[in-house]
Amino acid sequence: MNLNLEKLNKLAKPRSEAAKERARFRMESYGWRRMSQDVALAILHHLRENGISQKKFAEMMGVSAPYVAKLLKGTENLTLETINRIEETLRTEIVHINRSYETIITIPFSDLSESEMAIKSPKYSGNTVCNAYANVFTPMTYAV
Repeated sequence: MNLNLEKLNKLAKPRSEAAKERARFRMESYGWRRMSQDVALAILHHLRENGISQKKFAEMMGVSAPYVAKLLKGTENLTLETINRIEETLRTEIVHINRSYETIITIPFSDLSESEMAIKSPKYSGNTVCNAYANVFTPMTYAV
């Protein structure tokens, strides 16, 4: 097959400025749009798992049904306030922040005597941790 560049150049049209601007916007906003899509998928998953309709979810959040539809399209640049409101409404974590500044300490209580534990940390002494909700023989995890 022979390629006729003259014919191709006559048929090809240059992109309009509006098309270039849309492409530039898509490239610049890729990160938050991907995150917005992830949030939308998490919301949809949670709604389906719990049998909640979009209309019911809108009522629970105190917003309009069209706004929920916009959220579920995955194209909204969500604020932290909106994400928090969604999480509180669904009673689940939608966005997770890796808290690398926290140190997780797992201490099996059976390895520490009560007096040794009280010396190391008055906050986590035997009196405050070993109550009806904690088992002395299971490891406990604390964020410090």
